[in-house]
Amino acid sequence: MVQQISTEELQTHSLQIDDIVSYLQKNGWQILNHPNPRLLVFQGDKDDAGNPIQLVLPSQNSFEDSDRLLTKAINLLAAIAQKPPQEIIDAIADGKLR
Repeated sequence: MVQQISTEELQTHSLQIDDIVSYLQKNGWQILNHPNPRLLVFQGDKDDAGNPIQLVLPSQNSFEDSDRLLTKAINLLAAIAQKPPQEIIDAIADGKLR
């Protein structure tokens, strides 16, 4: 099983939405149009069933559910890359590809 990070653990990092967006775009994720301006929706590779993987981010760090959405995003990216969440966080913070 792939390691996951909790919302409380993620709060110790100062991840910014722009940094995550940049990381996603560098790794081939495409932004999708979404009717809710509070959400940024990205589409990546296909899952094992052939369906596109979607990742949802808040459009701002200050929303009430931002930490929960960021935690889900980091855990999803870690599962896809089969790496620990901390490695994904470090790559985002450093502006590097996974």
